[in-house]
Order: sequence, then structure tokens, then C-alpha cells
Amino acid sequence: MHQNDRIITRLRKEPLKNVSLLKMLTSFHEVMESHLVEQGNQWGVLLLLPASAYAYDHRVYPQADYIVFMDYSSPDVFPALFQFLPPQAKIVFKLQDVNYKEALSSHFSMEKVRGFYSYSTAEGQIFPKDEDVVISHVVDDRLIPLWAANHYTKDEIEDYFQNGAFSVSIFLDNNPVSTCLAFCNEETLWEIGAVHTLESSQRNGYAKKVVQTAIQETLERGFIPRYHVLETNQASIRLAESIGLIPCVQLEHWINYIQ
Repeated sequence: MHQNDRIITRLRKEPLKNVSLLKMLTSFHEVMESHLVEQGNQWGVLLLLPASAYAYDHRVYPQADYIVFMDYSSPDVFPALFQFLPPQAKIVFKLQDVNYKEALSSHFSMEKVRGFYSYSTAEGQIFPKDEDVVISHVVDDRLIPLWAANHYTKDEIEDYFQNGAFSVSIFLDNNPVSTCLAFCNEETLWEIGAVHTLESSQRNGYAKKVVQTAIQETLERGFIPRYHVLETNQASIRLAESIGLIPCVQLEHWINYIQ
């Protein structure tokens, strides 16, 4: 089995925890360095992505040289993994387990620059699908300005729809006032993202309606929904908690200079 296939097999044992690693590995395998270390029963994975390869990282971390993703069974494999880090490079570590930062802190001086919470559903949960919403499987140009407010480009959106995405929206007088996207993130994991409600239509429960409908539609298709929010976005956090989503991953971005 090819090394990347072996890495993917390990990471897919915990798909929600490792969705960022899986997505980057499958999307950027041509430019990403991937390393697997196996020492007896212990193992470690290190993925090294040029920061310029991914539009989001290039925009948010223009000062970074590389983005590093990790997963491991024990920090005992750190010495073997660290040999793959380029010397004197500025690196952003994207850590999907808060314990990883604690383990890394004895080796590096790092500064936290961003944090996210991921939510999903518990087994057997059912969410109401609102009759006021419109589900569409094609790109509706009227919705593009709303998605663009969350930094989604038209090219990204069209690519999502080509791979089975759908939108959930509410219209008033034929004008969109609230919307979200549901799209394939990695294999069985589907992202509920691009949630946006016009300021003039907020506090009417529209976002709750579109998100609940998108989640239930995703579940009915046999996929695992993920709702991913910036840790400072209290409105989105309250929305997730109000509809009964379960926190599953805390993702943190830490930046440092490798000495």
C-alpha cells in the first residue's frame, strides 16, 4: 500500500477529528509533503503544505512559509517527525487536539493566532426541515453575494456544486435573505457552511431554519454533517448549541519560528 493510502487509512479511523488533514491531503497531495513514522506500536503523521498552495492560508497567513498538520499515537514519535520540519521556516501548526499543543510546547515557543470549534450530531438526532426553505442543487446567482460575505468565491461554489453540493435558502419577495451551503468536505463528511443572513433580516430565526434543514438533509443522504465556527463567532456558537449540535473538535492555529 502506498504511504499516502496508509496515512489516509489511519486518519479515517477518526474522520471528524482529522477532517482537515484528510481534506488537505486529498486536495493538495501533489504539492504537500506527507510523512508517516512507525515505531513498534506507535506511529505519527506529519503533513507539510506550502502556505501559498491554499488560498485561505495565503490570505490569512501571508507571513508563513508552511502549514503543518499532525496526528500521532504518542509524542514519543516527535523526534522522528521533527526531522521533516524545514529549518528556519515560519510555520503555522494546525492542531486538532488541544493536547497536541501541550506536547509541542516543550519543543517550540508558539503563539496562538486562531481557534475554531467543530460541531456534529449525536446518533439518532432528528432536525426539523422547515417548509419555508428552498433546497437547490444548482448555483443560484442571487445567493452568490451572500456566500461571498463569508469569503466563498464563485469558482469554489461552482466546484462544490459539481461535486453534489446543495444550498438551503429563505426568500422574501423573491429575494434571498438567509442561506447556507452543504458540500462534501472529505468522503462521508459534509460541511454546513457559508451561513449568512442579511442584516435587515436577522433575529428572525432564519439562520436556524436553513442550518437545521441542511443538517437533516445531509443526514438523510447518509453523510456526517460538520458545522465549523470561529471561536470568537458567538452568534454561530449560540446557533449550534440552540439546535442541539454536539461539539466534537477544537482546532487551533499556532504560529512559530523553527529555531
